[in-house]
Amino acid sequence: MQPLKRKLLALFVLFSTAVIFLNAQESDEWFWNKTVTKIEFEGLKNVRKSELNGIISSYTGRPFTEELYNDLLDRLYALDLFDDIEPFARHESDKNDNVLLVFNVTERPVIASVNFKGNREIRNGELREQIKIKASDIYVEGKVLIDERTIRDYYIQKGYSASKVTHIAEETDSGVDITFVIDEGANTVIRTINMQGNTVASTRVLKSKIQSKEVGFLKDGAFQSSVLDMDRQIIENYYQERGYIDASVLDVTVDTEFNEEKNRNELTVTFIIQEGVQYTYGGMTVSGNEVFSSEQILSLMKLTEGSVYNVVKFQEGLTAITSLYYESGYMSNEFYPTPSRDTSRNEVSYHLTIVENARSHIENIIIKGNTRTKDYVIRREIPISSGDIFSRDKIMNGLRSLYNLQYFSNIVPEPQQGSEPNLVDLVFSVEEQSTTSLQFGMTFSGVTDPNEIPISLYGKLENSNLFGEGKSFGTSATISTTEQSLDFSYSQNWLGSLPISYSQTLSFSHGTPYAQVSRFLPNMQLDQYYYYMTYEAWSASLGTAFARRWSPDYAILTLAGGVTNTLTYYIFDESMYTPTDLGISYYANRAGILNSVYGSFSVDNRDINYDPSKGWFGSERLGWYGLIPGIEQEFFLRSDTKLEGYFTLLNIPVTEEWSFKMVFAAQTGFTALFPVAGTVLSDSNKTYIDGMFNGRGWSYAYKYTKGQALLSNNIELRVPIVPNMIGVDFFWDAAAVKSTAGEMFTNLSISDFYFSFGPGIRFLIPQFPLHLLFAFKYRHDESGVPHFDSSDNGSVFQFVLSFNITNR
Repeated sequence: MQPLKRKLLALFVLFSTAVIFLNAQESDEWFWNKTVTKIEFEGLKNVRKSELNGIISSYTGRPFTEELYNDLLDRLYALDLFDDIEPFARHESDKNDNVLLVFNVTERPVIASVNFKGNREIRNGELREQIKIKASDIYVEGKVLIDERTIRDYYIQKGYSASKVTHIAEETDSGVDITFVIDEGANTVIRTINMQGNTVASTRVLKSKIQSKEVGFLKDGAFQSSVLDMDRQIIENYYQERGYIDASVLDVTVDTEFNEEKNRNELTVTFIIQEGVQYTYGGMTVSGNEVFSSEQILSLMKLTEGSVYNVVKFQEGLTAITSLYYESGYMSNEFYPTPSRDTSRNEVSYHLTIVENARSHIENIIIKGNTRTKDYVIRREIPISSGDIFSRDKIMNGLRSLYNLQYFSNIVPEPQQGSEPNLVDLVFSVEEQSTTSLQFGMTFSGVTDPNEIPISLYGKLENSNLFGEGKSFGTSATISTTEQSLDFSYSQNWLGSLPISYSQTLSFSHGTPYAQVSRFLPNMQLDQYYYYMTYEAWSASLGTAFARRWSPDYAILTLAGGVTNTLTYYIFDESMYTPTDLGISYYANRAGILNSVYGSFSVDNRDINYDPSKGWFGSERLGWYGLIPGIEQEFFLRSDTKLEGYFTLLNIPVTEEWSFKMVFAAQTGFTALFPVAGTVLSDSNKTYIDGMFNGRGWSYAYKYTKGQALLSNNIELRVPIVPNMIGVDFFWDAAAVKSTAGEMFTNLSISDFYFSFGPGIRFLIPQFPLHLLFAFKYRHDESGVPHFDSSDNGSVFQFVLSFNITNR
């Protein structure tokens, strides 16, 4: 009986332990409804914590509930990074009840290598460009299967319609080795394309329209059976756009012949066409409409009565009518166009029946695809919320605001049916791009002093979406023997729930720049242009700015203001040098204070402010310089007026991903200074042509163009080559400076302008906003005759390194 007693005792102890554990668990569920202050992970090896911050950050600071826990767990599993996730809660410290939520994770294995086997006609590198997975990625079987299909589709595009692709996954100590096994099969090409039954359209024209092509020079002639259906539709659309509404491709025959010499199948494809007769458009009538008048609706039709019927233009008219209703929130309306044919006159007319339903309202706004940017940062840019009437204009305004953030490479708004007929779920799917830039640079300059090191180092770190909260922080430094500077900046676009931006800048600099000095020549003439001195300059500056935005349907309105405080100190021998710049002389060997305040107003109608294709922009900025009489020396008003306009001249689709696009851009700016009588206006505060942003190419003009008024104009033809990355520009600049603002209006002639033109390369990446230009410079003499200028470097041509500056 002893063994039996021991077994009973063991069972009793086990049961008692379980009861105690369950009771303790019941009494120890302290974490419910406690604030989650921190979320940690244990077991991370290949997955970086930064990849998870975008998800977990929105859950901290909230009460721990079952709903929060399930939602967070679902989002973590949806990443496909973990095989298992085991959560548990801890006290964040011994002194409070805040929750430290810990996830003990088991990661999926990583991909050690990706290999290809069996491919003879297509290189490994070419196949590797097609797939998404790569070494060091987390292994997910579903993603490998997608790439397997991608390789198969790529072979079909190349004409290998009988190809087969499988894969082998082998686990090793270093991870999973993926091998795609390929059976290419014989290549299939189109040798001949024939058209039968066509009399209105020539065979040559129809062959130029379809996607299938005959094998030949620069054409691989790859055969894809799926493309034949598209070619059928292309041919039928070609006829229907020209009034042949009954035209159809009755059949497509394919004859195959094997070419032993080239080891491939060669096809003869024949399209059998029935054209029918040509119809004209007899007009349209409307019924059921009460919200909009029939005249307003019919004015949107692209076709005019009596013209040749064009199915594409007819559909464009219908789309415009439905958009008229959708833009006003009528999302559930029904439209029934009924055709009526008059075969004796070969005329087709329509009656449009409209069933008007109640306006649709937004039920939910759903954000997808964001891993770093927090949901509220996206939601606050969308000027529509749950319960509002659906408005296409507001959605487009939100789309524009989101693109202007430059956090996303792609944004797709999509309305979906809500829980009831008149409710709409608005889904924004976003693709995030890098918002952190780290820049280093080194510049070599000419040696003018043997004691100087001709190297300047530059570094900049900037994050425009700090912690995914829509805040920006940046720091930069420049180090050389003649200049040292350190700059800090911080900004945010919102204060709480209000669209008020706030920015703060702090900068320190020290340098030994050159300045022009006055000198009497032996003949007692005063020279102020050809003699220079070096001096030591110290500077510290603090700037603060606020801006309030409004977003009506037609534009973005911004009212801004700010203040800048600068402390300067210039060191040089006053007994030897007299600088021509009175501002340097006044603050020689003593601390100086320079203060300014400004206010501005802008109206922005551009579709995207950093790379517009259409729209306009206008702004006015007034700044007052000098606030403390007796301490500051300069007191003046500065006015900056800017106008911009953009128009898309061409937008021709070439491929599914790229269109040949040409944008016309025109910009003008006018700056005027109004100094207080009897006060100093230093050269450093005067307007001038800098050769980088205005009068591009005239890099030396600043020596002779200092004044109180600057007029700068430029026009550009912009051609994006790689969307959102790089483009080619052709520019023309004209800039002029006058001694006073009044002379700009009363004494301005063509000989005052500095002209330049030429091609350029523009980088559209926010972290790399360079503009490389090749400028040809010319001016007009007093008689109006133009001539190229080569007085700077002996050449009429000059390379210009500029930057893409976005006016806001």
